Amino acid sequence: MTISIQVSTNIDKNLKQADELYTQNAVRHINRVANFFRNAVLLSMQQTKTRTDDPVRRGGVEHFPSLEGNPPAIDTGRLASSIKVKPANKLQNNRFSATIETPIEYAKFLEEKRNRPFMKKGSIGYNKASDFAKKIQKQISISSSFRPVKVMNYKTGIKIK
Repeated sequence: MTISIQVSTNIDKNLKQADELYTQNAVRHINRVANFFRNAVLLSMQQTKTRTDDPVRRGGVEHFPSLEGNPPAIDTGRLASSIKVKPANKLQNNRFSATIETPIEYAKFLEEKRNRPFMKKGSIGYNKASDFAKKIQKQISISSSFRPVKVMNYKTGIKIK
């Protein structure tokens, strides 16, 4: 007479679910950081320090430019309203990426030539978004997303789930 016990697992099913869950979490959190970055850029532009003593006249309208080293001051709102987020997508190398961009031709000129940083590394918006990303980093860690492995005993054997 033979005694037998069956040991089995749902590991393939669990791996697929784990990958789907990780993908959903990664995309969600990357988009959160991207939107946070955009909002931090806009807020920094609204709160920038401006020259109040010597306004510049453009087309009969007074403009108070920001001080050097500060984000550009909002005048017409064209630059601010052009800053958009392209939501995260999966790249070929299994990495995820969201993009924050502006097509406005003078944006790069303001950042680089006029020293009015608003999106580049080291700007107020960039630093705040970086701090936010570090703060929520634990929320996308794999260890916090999955339940521990369960071992269950059945009459016919042991099942690892």
